[in-house]
Amino acid sequence: MNSLNRNFHAYLHTNDPRMAAVSAYVKAYAEFEAENGPDAIPTEPAFSDEALRDALSGFTKDGVVTDAALARAKDILGVGPAVGKIDQIRDTLPVEEPVSDADSSAPVEDETPPTTAIVVQP
Repeated sequence: MNSLNRNFHAYLHTNDPRMAAVSAYVKAYAEFEAENGPDAIPTEPAFSDEALRDALSGFTKDGVVTDAALARAKDILGVGPAVGKIDQIRDTLPVEEPVSDADSSAPVEDETPPTTAIVVQP
């Protein structure tokens, strides 16, 4: 579990196969928070305690993650209201500019130049 204390960049650029599942979980959670806000509570099974427990199982010798280890990992990673690695990663994600309603309702001008037809009568 000490591996979870790595710099947040390690989650983004890891080559460690034991870290791959945790890295994927953390990135996905950070993207969820970036889209929905840090106070949003995910309901998807991919963000459940069981999903995190499965991701963490690679760090243990027997594949078992205790409740205490899960709680410690959630605290380090910043799952839920805790502040941690997920928040640091979320803050580095590119911010998408929202499209305002005024822009989406404005008529779109056709960029195709008008054509002129010449009709020759016999």
